Amino acid sequence: MDQDIAVTQKNNRIHALDIIRGLFLIVILINHIEMYPSGFDLFTGRGRLLVSAAEGFFFMSGLLVGMVYRRRLARGMKFIFARMWRRALELYLGSIILTLLFTAGAIYFNDMHIKEGLYDVINWPHIFKETVLMRYGYGWADFLMRFAILMFLAPFGFYIIAKGKWWLLLLLSLVVWAFRGDNFTLGWQIIFALGMLIGYHWYELKDRLQRLSAPAQKIIKRSLVAITLVTFTLSYASVYILSLLNQNLSTLSAGWQGFTLHWNSANAFVWLYSEKWTMGPVRVILFLIWFAVLFMVVDKYISAINKYTRSTVQLLGQNSLFVYIAHAFIVFIFKLFILPGKPLIINLLVTGAALACLIAVTSLYAKLMPKSKIKKTYGAKPGSQSHARQVEAVKS
Repeated sequence: MDQDIAVTQKNNRIHALDIIRGLFLIVILINHIEMYPSGFDLFTGRGRLLVSAAEGFFFMSGLLVGMVYRRRLARGMKFIFARMWRRALELYLGSIILTLLFTAGAIYFNDMHIKEGLYDVINWPHIFKETVLMRYGYGWADFLMRFAILMFLAPFGFYIIAKGKWWLLLLLSLVVWAFRGDNFTLGWQIIFALGMLIGYHWYELKDRLQRLSAPAQKIIKRSLVAITLVTFTLSYASVYILSLLNQNLSTLSAGWQGFTLHWNSANAFVWLYSEKWTMGPVRVILFLIWFAVLFMVVDKYISAINKYTRSTVQLLGQNSLFVYIAHAFIVFIFKLFILPGKPLIINLLVTGAALACLIAVTSLYAKLMPKSKIKKTYGAKPGSQSHARQVEAVKS
């Protein structure tokens, strides 16, 4: 969620990552609007696939932390700790303000069920205390609280990586994840940590892949694509086809009923290890595979994507923190005045209008925000002068 990266074509900025982050934000908006069926939901999977955009947003945040702050290593770890903690404080204060605003909005408009999680008995001193203590979050930007916690811890993990002890951070993250219980942050931190590890070593990993023989590269890529196609198809079918079968179970023949019940059992077994709230192991593995394939596709067709979307998806990704907050207000307003359960065409128009609003306010924001005079990149390539300065800074 780091916003300190300026747009420039003459640096190491990886525009495919901007587009992917923009895609995740679009999916999050569509799933939060929840106007089904709309046609858009066929693109998002209604947030019920084995992998969702939400973990992609967590991963991308960690990925960019690893990339961006590696470039800043020459300034020393004190600088990095200060910058990360300042960002953590900003996210923490933002989460408090937004939670209180959305809570007040739901109460003022007397729509107590606009989103789950609101207290049955409104006690403002208690709400304020629980919000400050990060035990209560409300609204559609409630992930800011989780990001604040992870950003506060991030410099410690980053220091371990910078010292060449990447394996230690991975081990610590796995141990925390293993004892996560029902704790959301302890479960999702593994996605953030993996992102930070990959982001920091992005160019080394890319070089190692490129040094492999052409047949080996082809096998790896085809394997990742094959796994993605099979698992995505099965997951997609369980959301739409299995749901349809269950809705009409009583009218099906005995054979189809048996088939549906067996599919339900298999699907339930898979979800035991793909649980979203605590980040099940199958979800973690599939996310890494799906993300790798998504990056390959976007990176290959980046020019066509920007041409046909007029670079709007990339624009959203480049202003992710603003877009995430803006989408929360858009969702609140649309849910407040438009009830679900409308015909497909109405749902299509409403969801499209919400997306148009998001793009419009982001375009205005991008025009009004002053451009940085300093060219900034995601990270320094190994072998470059900036990379050499980073190595010396770590050694010292």
